[in-house]
Amino acid sequence: MSELRTNRIVPRDGLVSGASGGIIQVVHASTQTGQSQAFATNSFADTGLSASITPTRTDSKILVTGYLSFYVTIGGVGSAEWNFAVCDGSNNILDGTSADAQGYRFNEYYVLGGKHPINFLHSPSTTNAFTYKMRMNAKNSNQSGSLVCQRNGTANNISRITLMEVSA
Repeated sequence: MSELRTNRIVPRDGLVSGASGGIIQVVHASTQTGQSQAFATNSFADTGLSASITPTRTDSKILVTGYLSFYVTIGGVGSAEWNFAVCDGSNNILDGTSADAQGYRFNEYYVLGGKHPINFLHSPSTTNAFTYKMRMNAKNSNQSGSLVCQRNGTANNISRITLMEVSA
């Protein structure tokens, strides 16, 4: 029985300009544990969705994909605004979102649910364990209410994150 080991796979004719190599490793995590935040906080809170990866090379990139299940409820017909951010283990925002940025918004509803897509390519420049997590910001509403991730803790409301190390 033979075995092939390599740190990098490159096509016969080389990589096209701006392209990266293959997938080195994959890490996956999910959660069904509900987390909520009341509106009018204008700050980020943990959603409970996170995963860690230890890159094999400092020049590797990490492709972060998945989705975050969310549910918004307010006390009556009105409006609400909220957003989500990809953060590191120290809560530093990695994807450029800020607490004052406009994100999702609705008018004239009092209940809304959905799946927020996650698709982000990051260069952590380390071979140490690196944590990615999703955070939520229930920015404002003209009614009392909350933003809930993984509502009811059921399989229908699960959130998932996948980390893929991509060779340079």
